[in-house]
Amino acid sequence: MKRDFCIGSEWLYYKIYTGVKTADLILSEKLYPLILDLQKEKIIAKWFFIRYNDPDSHLRLRFLVTKPEAIATIISSFHPVFEKLLVNHLVWKVQTDTYKRELERYGEATMVDSETLFGYHSELIVAYLKHKSNFEVAAQLLFGLFTIHHFLESFQLSMSEKHELMRRLQMNFKKEFNADAATNKGLDTQYRKREVEITALLLGKTDLPFEVLTPFIETKISEIALLSSNIKSQLEIPLFDFLSSHIHMMVNRQFTSRQRQYELLIYDHLYRFYKTQELRRH
Repeated sequence: MKRDFCIGSEWLYYKIYTGVKTADLILSEKLYPLILDLQKEKIIAKWFFIRYNDPDSHLRLRFLVTKPEAIATIISSFHPVFEKLLVNHLVWKVQTDTYKRELERYGEATMVDSETLFGYHSELIVAYLKHKSNFEVAAQLLFGLFTIHHFLESFQLSMSEKHELMRRLQMNFKKEFNADAATNKGLDTQYRKREVEITALLLGKTDLPFEVLTPFIETKISEIALLSSNIKSQLEIPLFDFLSSHIHMMVNRQFTSRQRQYELLIYDHLYRFYKTQELRRH
């Protein structure tokens, strides 16, 4: 399994340095229309993005090209967009880099499928970003809970498995944040305020507060479910580790800042929901 891809190989990797809030606008309105065109022309086979700080805030975009000679087409397509963003001071630096696959984190046998999952979620998040301003703040958190819950459902996890995964994740994060009794009380208060809404949402007993995205979400959930059996049959690392890494990146893509705090909130709320469902089953 090849690990490193420099410019000129089948993966093209851009780092786009921009403000935290500007990143959403650039991705959804300036870059994504071009990405769609390149996909339709079969120049790009896959693409995905993540948010990163090194320490400067930037977007990392990776494109799998159908043939290495097509890289020139991609670069020339993006150049006028990047040029305008630089002139207007919406971006202060654009650079290419070597894409290094995290083979140990995602498993060699499941790295290619992981990149496909990254792509599915990137497309879902771009659709979300286009409508984000129309959602209430609470709906943004609910969207994260809903998509992660259905991601786990796509991998056919039982309720007890989902409960155990979230128990581990929220425990690890509470250690990271040095959570004390006051922290846990605050999380409990926040969950209780939303418990009825969260329960109805995750059990499919209410309309989605982001209903405009429903068809797109259903499509992506179906695509992930089709891929999940292949991933599970080839997985060389523990399933919980694999899922945890992907969930971490899902939170990274959705939230423009304070991703670690949102991770804690999401893991805590899902843990409480799954715990309640487990208790009701027994």
